[in-house]
Amino acid sequence: MSENPFSLDFGGTPNLFIPRYDEMNRIINTFSATSPTTHIFMIMGARGNGKTVLMSAVTEELTKSDKWIHIDISPESDMLNVLASGLYQKSKKRFSKLKIDLNIDLKIASIGTSSEIDDKYSSVYTDLDNMLEQLRDKGLKLLITIDEVFNSKNVREFTSFFQHCIREKYPVFLLMTGLYKNIRALQNNRSQTFLKRAPKVMLGPLNSERISQKYMEVFNLSDKDATQMANHTKGYSYAFQILGFIVFESGKAKVTNEILTEYRLTLGECSYDKIWEELSANEQRVAWFASKAPSNATVKSIREKLDMSSNEFSTYSDTLEKCGVFSSNGSYGRVEFALPYIKEYIAKKVLD
Repeated sequence: MSENPFSLDFGGTPNLFIPRYDEMNRIINTFSATSPTTHIFMIMGARGNGKTVLMSAVTEELTKSDKWIHIDISPESDMLNVLASGLYQKSKKRFSKLKIDLNIDLKIASIGTSSEIDDKYSSVYTDLDNMLEQLRDKGLKLLITIDEVFNSKNVREFTSFFQHCIREKYPVFLLMTGLYKNIRALQNNRSQTFLKRAPKVMLGPLNSERISQKYMEVFNLSDKDATQMANHTKGYSYAFQILGFIVFESGKAKVTNEILTEYRLTLGECSYDKIWEELSANEQRVAWFASKAPSNATVKSIREKLDMSSNEFSTYSDTLEKCGVFSSNGSYGRVEFALPYIKEYIAKKVLD
């Protein structure tokens, strides 16, 4: 193999990745059902945990059928306008292929002029309703994907329209990815509380045996060596890519001390710096004190050093768990870090 199959890019689908079949099948089977139990899934997890990869895999599988139209929307965009224009263009192609006329007089081309900006959303709503009614009549389904959603006016306007689509029984399905804090902020808005009831797919670590198998195939390793290499990733999707990439580039097919140093530095620069920045001051304090504690330290001993009540500590540790810093699989009464070498990374930080 001459080209490196691993990738350091965030937010894309690498050439070599480990599918999450259980999560994929749950979403695909639900959206494909005759009477779906939900029209929305929210994929959550730490940075680099494979949210976008899962969303892309589900999209690829669903759109193999001609019954699906897919539109991807950036949360930074004028989302309703992008949806309307995208649906119009894709519907034209689909209906042309099926020799079906699209009976709609779309007005979005003129949106944005000073005389019509006030009518923007009433116009877009009308156009979208007309198109979605025709999709429903033709037995087609619309999949909308939004990567790394956050709390903003555009997103709230879009999700409110999606709620309208559900009431009208339009064949619209929504798949969103996002960090825990961003989704929490969005669904805590009064107009967005329906999102609290939306099913969440919380991504944990990848299966270590699947990681080991991939490393074994790429590097022609023994089962023992592949397992040792996989253990350095702790199931973290981005770590699987980083370590594989560095080992491949080295041409050594094993994890040397030099490779391990480069791996830990890359994790910090490409992932952990951002994770750390997004933590509140108190979350950083809890994580830092936990990183300094001996491996056998109890939650109680860490909490006492922080001078925190049990409820206060639980609030911060729960957030750290959902942000991917702490693990939910640790021993009762102990703190365990979820990501590889993040404990050592945090321990080197200097608190303000």
